[in-house]
Formats: sequence, C-alpha cells, structure tokens
Amino acid sequence: MSDTLTEGQKLVKGGSLVSSNGAYTLTLQDDGNLVLAARGQAVWATSTNGQDVQRAEVQQDGNFVLYTADKPVWHTDTKGKTNVKLVLQDDRNLVLYAADGPAWSSKTETDGPPPPEPAAAAPEAAPEEEAAPAAAEAPAAPEPEAPPPPPPAPRTYTVASGDTLWAISERFYGDGSKYQRIADASGVANPDLIQPGQVLTIPD
Repeated sequence: MSDTLTEGQKLVKGGSLVSSNGAYTLTLQDDGNLVLAARGQAVWATSTNGQDVQRAEVQQDGNFVLYTADKPVWHTDTKGKTNVKLVLQDDRNLVLYAADGPAWSSKTETDGPPPPEPAAAAPEAAPEEEAAPAAAEAPAAPEPEAPPPPPPAPRTYTVASGDTLWAISERFYGDGSKYQRIADASGVANPDLIQPGQVLTIPD
C-alpha cells in the first residue's frame, strides 16, 4: 500500500495508507472515523465516527476533506495551497505538503523507533512422547584422598666433646634412661662409645 495521497486521490471506507516502514497506518474506518494507528494502537483520529464518512479526499484546491454522502464533515483548512499531497511518514506524523512546504500535520511525530511487529503466535507444539527413563547414573567416583603430609624430618644432634648418650637423652627427653632410643635410631652398637662430631638421630 502507498504512504501518499496526491491531488485528486482519496481514501474510501476501509482504505488505508501505510508508512514505508510498515509501522503506521491511516485508515478510513467503516464507522466514519479516520484513524492513525501504530501497529493497531490508535494515536490520532478525526473523531468523525458515526457520521457515515464515505471518502477522505486530497482536493485540487489544496484542502484535505472528509465527506459524507452529501457534505464535508472535517477538513485541514488548507484551501488555496497548491501541489498538495498527504504523506504518512515513518516518524508517525501525517503531513499535508504543499508547494511552499508543510501546510498541515497531525503533530504525532515521534523521535523513538517504530514499535516492533507483534510476534506471530507460535504453533502449538505436539505433545511430546514420554521420554524413556534415563539410565541410572553411575555413582560418582569418590574423590581421591589428599596424600598424608610428609613425616617431619628427624632431629639430629652432633656429638660434642664430653657428651654421653645419657646426657643427650636427658637434654632431649628430660630422661637420661631413654638413651637406648637414640642409640637404636643412630645405629650405635655400644652406647658408651660415641665420638665428637658423630651425628646422632633423635627420634620423637
């Protein structure tokens, strides 16, 4: 459909103009009202419903007029303008242009984008067949246990001149009679024979 009526052209009942972006329509409804709508939502009208308007005509005298069968009931009061045309613009404004520029408008322009097209109704989905029961999930593998912390490094002691295993045991354990533990851990066959500089292992 066109977005423009030029001189001598008219809309009849049920006829429409459509903006080039498809968002806006100007329709002469069966009830006689001329309505500008955005995606079906009215934003401007001539309020001539109930008056049995038969046509909306861009006249060669420069006027845009709505007529019933025998009289005019609404007009743009632009008689005397030349080279007129009515344009439904992409900015939602309905403008009557003349040779010297815009002569009339519906003052419905908008800075925003055109409204989105209504979403088409989605077809009803066929009922889904019952899904087979999902296979039982395998039990999750247990998480590997964290490795145990490494054992603490054994204590050592370097024998000094005059040391005895009894004295060393007393120093570390508070009990000289535990000297055999040190001897066993250090591979000392004779607890009475230790040498200065010898490194002993002191078990916990």
